[in-house]
Amino acid sequence: MVRPDLVIVQAPEVRPGQLSQRFPQGSRLVRLAPSDHTPQSLSSGFSSAADPRISFDGARVLFAGKETADTSWQIWEMNVNGSGARQVTHCPDDCLKPAYLPRGEIVFTAFSKGPAESSLSGSGAPRVTLPTAGSATGMGAGSQLWVSNLDGADAHPITFGPGDFQLETVLRNGTILASALSPLIPSNPLPADRQLYTLRPDGTGLATLRCDHEHPAIRSQAQELDDGAVVFVKASLTSQSLGGDLAWIRRGALHNAPLTAPPIVASSPQPVAADEMLVAREILASPPPGKKLTIYAFDAALGRFGTPIYDDPKLSSVEAVPVAAHEPPRWYRTTLNPDLQRGYFVCLDGYLAEGVPHGRIATRLTRVRVLTLNAAAQRETILGEAPMEEDGSFYIAVPSDKPVRFEVLDGVGRVIRSQRSWIWSRSGEERGCVGCHEDRALAPENGWPLALRRFDTPTRLGVEDHPGSAH
Repeated sequence: MVRPDLVIVQAPEVRPGQLSQRFPQGSRLVRLAPSDHTPQSLSSGFSSAADPRISFDGARVLFAGKETADTSWQIWEMNVNGSGARQVTHCPDDCLKPAYLPRGEIVFTAFSKGPAESSLSGSGAPRVTLPTAGSATGMGAGSQLWVSNLDGADAHPITFGPGDFQLETVLRNGTILASALSPLIPSNPLPADRQLYTLRPDGTGLATLRCDHEHPAIRSQAQELDDGAVVFVKASLTSQSLGGDLAWIRRGALHNAPLTAPPIVASSPQPVAADEMLVAREILASPPPGKKLTIYAFDAALGRFGTPIYDDPKLSSVEAVPVAAHEPPRWYRTTLNPDLQRGYFVCLDGYLAEGVPHGRIATRLTRVRVLTLNAAAQRETILGEAPMEEDGSFYIAVPSDKPVRFEVLDGVGRVIRSQRSWIWSRSGEERGCVGCHEDRALAPENGWPLALRRFDTPTRLGVEDHPGSAH
């Protein structure tokens, strides 16, 4: 197989930590042909460029760029030969890690540094309000996922909770793969675990890809292989390296499995074909002394690195992507109703729970308490309580696009089990759960929950009835 041209990020220094501070001395995008010994610069005129993604027809590249060292990161698009660069977003703070969606849309990571509201739009597009973390999530500065048209118009958030959501990739089934802090409610001052989550492009259906709380780690830089496996970089909570161990989750597997092990430090895996990947590997650079990243071929089936693709004596090379046409992911038709301004949750059996004897809570449960975040006060508040039926089911309506979490109570109001992560329901979305953080490997018994025998009568918590509502 002939390797296609590659678009690669090169930088004198790559620093671990915050996305916006990865390249303190600047970075550039280059195009490297298989026969070339000198790559072609694509991002002349930019102080920094990163996060390249190739369009479905293989003709354009979407990327994050800084025009000067003092300006914020924005999303840009240009032809794969470096011509025709145009700015897509006008974020008040940094916007990075974009990806193409079907039908002329993109998804990207938008950062916010403060509680004030700002505007975000494309050039010539209608201006829209960008809620910062203080107003959209109620938990201070952070990052959220946004979707917009390719001209920057109709920009809107699709995540609504704390946790510093960051885009990883768009899976072929059309769902978005993101990473976020977990639990989304910090319980101690230690560095936070980072998990992989999936959601649809309209912000519905947030779920963990796999729960792995027994092995705290930073999971990031995830991509999908041809067979549906997800490969990612797994680093310790206190790691100061430029990457980590390479791991993957095979289709149908409940847990991840390692692909590499220390002392190898891997970064930015990118599938090329079947089990073949491009992986940046950390090496000792001399001169000057220090660490440097170089792109290698990697065979996932054999767990073995090949020879370096290209080794620049002065620059690190990361985030290599092939310049080639590829199939767009599946497109989702949203069924949301923006006018409804409420979402729904139905739980089949709150007694089902992971980590308790026989997988069931033994205590008699009578109510579920719903908490939300108060953006102005920067604290959580009780939205209300709803009855839990004898079979453990409940059915509630809550304000849309607001982070919520649940607590199940016994007959005297004691909290028996508390959800430690925030979720949300979009306007008109009906979300279902099997139990209270139940074992996802097990299917519930087939039955008709008592809470749904009261059709069209969810317990309303923090929402008012109005004409034309469906429930």
